[in-house]
Amino acid sequence: MSTIPAALDALVALAKRVWPDVQILDGGPTVEVRDDVIAIGYSGTESQPDVRSTMTREQLDLDPDMERYDVMCMASAWRGDAHRSGQPDAQTVRNRAFELLAGFRDELARDSRLGGTAMMARLSTLDVVADQTKAGPVCTIRFVVHVDAFAVA
Repeated sequence: MSTIPAALDALVALAKRVWPDVQILDGGPTVEVRDDVIAIGYSGTESQPDVRSTMTREQLDLDPDMERYDVMCMASAWRGDAHRSGQPDAQTVRNRAFELLAGFRDELARDSRLGGTAMMARLSTLDVVADQTKAGPVCTIRFVVHVDAFAVA
């Protein structure tokens, strides 16, 4: 049996521990999204998987199977302080998005086994998308948590 469901639960719990006052989503948004949000198991697009997994057999052992998978996630900040010019401040939202990511990354480093669910989980890649919208600037960081685990027999 795959460890993916348990790992997703552990990643959501981890994000909630770090940011109890931030909206933490398990998957994509189904409700109105707040100014600060972290989504676990969400690629941000319908055409991309939310989790991509590869299973292999290790050594000569037929069981258990080794799972390696990437969990797509995002951290986003959508607000800005008014500059002297009266325009929202893109730097503020960018810094906040990276602050959200840093807190998550630091806690993941402390609990890289996801409470015993995995052998190792780590932040592996990220993409930054910064936009200016009519409502103000938004900075979204799409990041990947790579997980190595043995499937449960």
